[in-house]
Amino acid sequence: MFASFSRIDKNTLKIAVPLIISNITIPLVGFVDNVMMGHLGSIVYLGAIGVGSIVISYVLFSFGFIKSLTTGFVSQHAGSNSDKELLLALSHLLLISSFISFFLIFFRDQIIIFSLDFMNASNDVNINSKIYLDYRIWSIPAIFLRDILIGYYIGVQNIKAAIIISIAVNLLNIILDYYFIYVLNYSIEGVAIASLISEYSVVFFALYAIKSENIFKSNHLTMNEIFDWPMIKKKILVNIDMFLRSFILMTIFIYFMKVGASYGDSILASNTILLNFFFLFSYGIDGFAHSSEVLVGDSIGKKNNLLLRQSIYSTGKFSIILASIYLVIFNVFDASIVQFVTNLKDIHEIVLSNIIYLYLIFISATIAFWLDGVFIGSLKVKLLRNIMIISGILFFSLEMVLLQENNDNLWISFLVFFTARSMLLAIALYYHIKNNRFIMI
Repeated sequence: MFASFSRIDKNTLKIAVPLIISNITIPLVGFVDNVMMGHLGSIVYLGAIGVGSIVISYVLFSFGFIKSLTTGFVSQHAGSNSDKELLLALSHLLLISSFISFFLIFFRDQIIIFSLDFMNASNDVNINSKIYLDYRIWSIPAIFLRDILIGYYIGVQNIKAAIIISIAVNLLNIILDYYFIYVLNYSIEGVAIASLISEYSVVFFALYAIKSENIFKSNHLTMNEIFDWPMIKKKILVNIDMFLRSFILMTIFIYFMKVGASYGDSILASNTILLNFFFLFSYGIDGFAHSSEVLVGDSIGKKNNLLLRQSIYSTGKFSIILASIYLVIFNVFDASIVQFVTNLKDIHEIVLSNIIYLYLIFISATIAFWLDGVFIGSLKVKLLRNIMIISGILFFSLEMVLLQENNDNLWISFLVFFTARSMLLAIALYYHIKNNRFIMI
């Protein structure tokens, strides 16, 4: 069957399938954390890992554009064979991420206290969430550096190296989770320490390995080139647009968790489980989003309109196929999966009563994830920012209308948000293709 695919389809799968496998190990860590906390006999641990994870994810995902932009810049420069420009882009992104890391670590106490106060969870949940965050926040510099390394490898289509980094950090995390919790009898702090150790261990190994890349051997930058303020400013402006996009997205996620926490620890715990299922889905679909970034960026670098259209169609087609597979698996095995995550019967019932919203989000969000990759690969970041602003306004407006304290209304607003993003991005794609706005010759 594989032989019947077009060359573009084969390229899409060559990039996406390994990335899907490696990407799924990322939320798999959160899934394993949920399983371990879910069997410690208290909903407090499940709620705490949910709050702690969403706070750290809020920070990390707000700056998660670092990997995507690295892929976008690298793939375009690789497509046009501009090695020195590629190296400059990496240097400038490293400078920007280093400054962000310093800022976040310096103000870590204020960030943690403000975030937990905002979440408004129960006192027991907040105490355990703070324990988790006090350790976990120190991994931020390593995560940013890891994202740049992975973004570089994806951009030059060295998918094997990107996979090794992703899988290594997450498998080590899972192993250390088990060791700290079940061997050393730690509770929530064991989860955080495991993440901290695994992030730094793998990044140090990756930095050692990357020295062998030819681009670093054959090109040398002067200090004036590295600290070229106009070039850095240009990348900062691109980063600001992507930051605003990511910030709005994660604000919606953290608001979702905050409102869920106000409904009690049981709703908080069940929403945490459902969001982890959503992350398993989103990170899988992200494999094709990354394919879009690489193939679209490469097509634009080569100024090849036909290749661009073929790449967009191919990545979109496979995104929809994968979403359908997720939908079937969760629909058939939902009760068994939830039972595996937690043995708390009341949580089990709440999750299953709300899982229909998850299925609808699988359907509605697929187009948004795929087209994020298309527009990141073409560096149309202002468009992504503007569509996120419109969709975010719609989410919060709907929340104000559906003001009753009802978890169903919360999920409905979440669903409408993703549907709006997909529709607006699809309209933007049609406009850009029809008017030849991707490649300006």
